[in-house]
Amino acid sequence: MIKFFRKIREKLLSENNFSKYLLYAIGEIVLVMIGILLALQINNSNELRKQREEEVVILSGIEKDFIATRAKILRTLEREEKVILNCRDLIDAIETKDYTINPDTIAFKINRGAFSWYKVEAVMGTYNALIGSGKTSIIQNQELLNALANFSSRYNAGFEDESKADDLFNLMMSASKDFLPPLSERTTRQALGYKKKYSAKDKSLAVDKLYKNETFLAYLIERTRWETIRVIHQKQLLNDLNRVLFQFNFSELIPEKELFKEFIGTYTNDNAYFNTINFSYNNENLILQLPSGRTDMLVQIDSSNFHVINWNAKFKFNTDGGSDTKVLFQRNDSESVLYKRIDD
Repeated sequence: MIKFFRKIREKLLSENNFSKYLLYAIGEIVLVMIGILLALQINNSNELRKQREEEVVILSGIEKDFIATRAKILRTLEREEKVILNCRDLIDAIETKDYTINPDTIAFKINRGAFSWYKVEAVMGTYNALIGSGKTSIIQNQELLNALANFSSRYNAGFEDESKADDLFNLMMSASKDFLPPLSERTTRQALGYKKKYSAKDKSLAVDKLYKNETFLAYLIERTRWETIRVIHQKQLLNDLNRVLFQFNFSELIPEKELFKEFIGTYTNDNAYFNTINFSYNNENLILQLPSGRTDMLVQIDSSNFHVINWNAKFKFNTDGGSDTKVLFQRNDSESVLYKRIDD
């Protein structure tokens, strides 16, 4: 091809035909430019194909990481709520000085309540690697990027009152020195290799010291409050995480608008403390409104279960396959209350 064009140039030059040679030169330049543009287009197409393939791999990794993180958060919430309930039971026992409770039960409430807490450990490897590489532009879904950024920001900020909770834990440990050894869990003592055994009398005396320790009670009440705040933070994390998984059409989360439409309305129970409660949809969230006018955002656990984000309450919706929609409401460890939706 090169020899062909060279012969044409030589022929035109030998004929001293400048106009024809100029047209030929322009044509050759155009051909070269077309070749370059075609090469660039092919190269760009290859780069886009590689980016889309890389995007698929990254999205798959993010989805797997966040599904694993969601399972961790749900498990952590379950454990943390049990911790808070154990703390409340212990507070009630101390305040009422209930000596009918078995000392081993008190020991369980201390070790699995007063001296326990659980943190969320998110799986963020794929997303952190994406941020570190500076290739976020590979992800075409802007809503997904925003949801990922919101979750990462809240998670990295951590539990704001972590130091407060840790300080209270240390103060409680100091205040418990007179009664804790006999009331420490037997399995824990065995695991640590302690050989001393405490009699039933030793445990009863330890419970008596616990009930008279007002300092420990004050610390326990305050720490229970901070653990409740920790749970609120964890539920907010779950809410942000659900927004990420909504972008993947995660099978355990029905798309928000379609799901929430089914539950929106006013529910009533004449015998309940709250005679009516209302659920509405706002800013991609299911909102609870109480008769007092107070409103709270709900966190979706699965297709029918929700938690109030700012206080320890649970709602389970049920249509029973019919036209009537009901919701089961439970706060803390109190009895559940069934509400029925009023037809509009």
